[in-house]
Amino acid sequence: MGAWDIMSQHFVEKGKPPQGLSSFTKIRLGWIKKQQVQFVKAGETSFALLSPLSRGGDCLVVKILVDKWSHYLIENRQPIGFDRVLPDSGMLILEVHPDAEDGTGGVKVKSAISSPSFDQATYKLEVSNRNVFVDKQSNISIIPLWKEKENLGVLVTTPDRSKAAINAALAIQKLIDQNGENKNVISESIAAFKNKDFEKSYDIAVGK
Repeated sequence: MGAWDIMSQHFVEKGKPPQGLSSFTKIRLGWIKKQQVQFVKAGETSFALLSPLSRGGDCLVVKILVDKWSHYLIENRQPIGFDRVLPDSGMLILEVHPDAEDGTGGVKVKSAISSPSFDQATYKLEVSNRNVFVDKQSNISIIPLWKEKENLGVLVTTPDRSKAAINAALAIQKLIDQNGENKNVISESIAAFKNKDFEKSYDIAVGK
């Protein structure tokens, strides 16, 4: 996990405070309760709003059940609290193999951009080559969305629905960036998105 968990790497930069713990470690320590985890099965479509992991909140992790040997954990990592020094910020994805022995790669960061320092590990809606993670074999796509205050939207869906979802999310983000103008349009578009009608959400956002 590199610098995304103090148990993996003890600091991001020498002379600066250490980073916090990943959701994987916090779950093992009992610091994240079951009710703070949103469970999703591979092949399902599900929307979540994740609080910053270091801040705490009602929903801290999305757990995607791939099979009996593996799952994904999705976090919202922001430079807040114990995470005030991070290599990056945004949606972080961990691949977990619970039965693997310690030290054998039982948990890995699924980095958006491969880098030894994990400094481009997170996924961001506004960055075209970092706005979706796809596991075709497991029929999973994970997309970072817009923010609602400090909370980050996350969509788990299937690869065939990714393009429509990303287009809708980008259109919503564009409206939000316009200083919150057309609040009714934003609300209607987000409601359609959360209802999993991405095409309708896009049409509302762009005024079709």
